[in-house]
Amino acid sequence: MCFSRNDYLKRSSINPSFKCELDYFHSPHLSQIYDGFDKLRKNGIINLIVKPTIGNSVKPILKVRINNKYDVIYDTLDGLNWIEASIEDNLDYFKNNIKADFYFKRSFNEDVFRNAPENCKIFPLGLNYSIACESNFPMSLQQKFKEILKNSFLISKYYGKLSFRSSDFESKPYLHKKSKILFLTRLYNPDDVSLEHSKIEREDINRNRIDYIKTCKKEFSNNFIGGLEADNFSKRHQKNLVLPTSLTKKEVFLNTVKESTICIATTGLHNSIGWKFGEYVAASRAIISEPLRYKLPGSFESHKNYLEFNGKDELIENIRELLKNRCRLFEIMQENFHYYNNYLRPDVLILNTLLRVIEDE
Repeated sequence: MCFSRNDYLKRSSINPSFKCELDYFHSPHLSQIYDGFDKLRKNGIINLIVKPTIGNSVKPILKVRINNKYDVIYDTLDGLNWIEASIEDNLDYFKNNIKADFYFKRSFNEDVFRNAPENCKIFPLGLNYSIACESNFPMSLQQKFKEILKNSFLISKYYGKLSFRSSDFESKPYLHKKSKILFLTRLYNPDDVSLEHSKIEREDINRNRIDYIKTCKKEFSNNFIGGLEADNFSKRHQKNLVLPTSLTKKEVFLNTVKESTICIATTGLHNSIGWKFGEYVAASRAIISEPLRYKLPGSFESHKNYLEFNGKDELIENIRELLKNRCRLFEIMQENFHYYNNYLRPDVLILNTLLRVIEDE
């Protein structure tokens, strides 16, 4: 986009340009979206009306009415996953069942673009991760109780902080004297899904992640921080790779990200870009990742924002390349710091979508 966000923020703080009516329901996938809207409201950039959604919403798909004129949808689903069916059936469902003027899709690719519903303009939404929205959006009594419990003294004492603001993820580019390599991940139980292609997908993800952890442990020894999150499936199948919960709880993980130089990312379910990838960008880390299957807004490219790998040999080669070239490391960190502040920070992410709506009037 060719506009200056800072200039627009200054103008809009005097005279809000958008009226936004948001259909709220609780969803960790949508927390980043809610936080972005609320920050724009607090800064006087939008007028925001929040209405609780009637009924039980399951899929993390948010509807917003803009300026009493446009129906806009924010879709944070993992992959092309509107219904439990094949990708082809999902695309058919998307084309024939979605009603909106604008559709911002987290997992955006050419298939989504080619199967756009009639009179609907589709754009990539961007990276996604869960944060604590600082607003007082309406909650059910059950959800209010969960929030109170989550932030209670006893829970915090034994499990650490559980709610994190966007600022908790942020860090400026910084090169530590000793370069640490981070890969903390999880496994998926294939028996939790019924479709055969979903079972195979989980088996492939598990096999690759286990292979990457073992290889990095062998190659980089004390410079590598990695392993699996503790759950029954991982304990049963890869007990030696499971890390204690004291190291995997969120508060410790976010600090470990900031203390690391290189962070490894792998493809998630439904070929999605996982939450950790967005967290790495927010922390301005150097990233080495399996190929991204979905497109992001703005300029986010391999060799500029991250190094791409296919298989353990390429992973090790890329890590060694960055360890030898600290200037290259810092360049990637700077690119991700720039990208976060222009495309991923919650208020800017939402502002970009609103500007896209009025630019395409």
